[in-house]
Amino acid sequence: MLVTTQHFIPHNKPLHTKHLRLNLWYHPLKRGLFGLVNNAGVANPIGPTEWMGVEDYRKVMSVNTFGVIEVSLAFLPLLKRARGRVVNTSSVLGRLSANGGGYCVSKYTVEAFSDSLRRDMYHFGVKVSIVEPGFFKTAVTNLESIETRQSYGEDFFPNYLKVQKFIMNIICDPDLSKVTNCMEHALQAKYPRTRYSAGWDAKFVWLPVSYLPAFMVDIVLATILPKPAHRAH
Repeated sequence: MLVTTQHFIPHNKPLHTKHLRLNLWYHPLKRGLFGLVNNAGVANPIGPTEWMGVEDYRKVMSVNTFGVIEVSLAFLPLLKRARGRVVNTSSVLGRLSANGGGYCVSKYTVEAFSDSLRRDMYHFGVKVSIVEPGFFKTAVTNLESIETRQSYGEDFFPNYLKVQKFIMNIICDPDLSKVTNCMEHALQAKYPRTRYSAGWDAKFVWLPVSYLPAFMVDIVLATILPKPAHRAH
């Protein structure tokens, strides 16, 4: 079944009522729920942090972070009953913050929440896995226009967008089965992994880079990304 946060978990309903509604509507859930995959996600807006407002962060995190947390908490009693599995889709950008905006922040939070949930559920037989995809051709990687800012100069925005599109064109993988295969293994394997890296760029670029010292990553990103016109140095 497909579950959306807004449809099943209205904010004005107490938690026990939410569970009651689920049990009434889906009789097989009386035996528990074996698998839950949290896969919803949005990326935009992205851009330099200075361009963002609180609402920009809230827009992304309401789906990527609080959607995952809300759905997971709602289904925990059923998952415990079935000694089931939780699969949370994070991102390689949950290990390496490569751009401003709410996306990286939200995925870092998914990583932390999933680790906490896995450790808390260990004694109940519920296994929690994280899938960390690289870049794939989905709606999430479609770039929308980003408003420019005077202090960055007129050339900053076109150059910023050019770099983003160049990276997307090179590394975006159209084969989404690499992601779904990880989800399938996490749900069906006797011993699911804690983390899955989906995509060649996740395995050979982003994951290794995430282990480098922070100052080295800073230098690489500062070299690749365009520089503001009125920078301090």
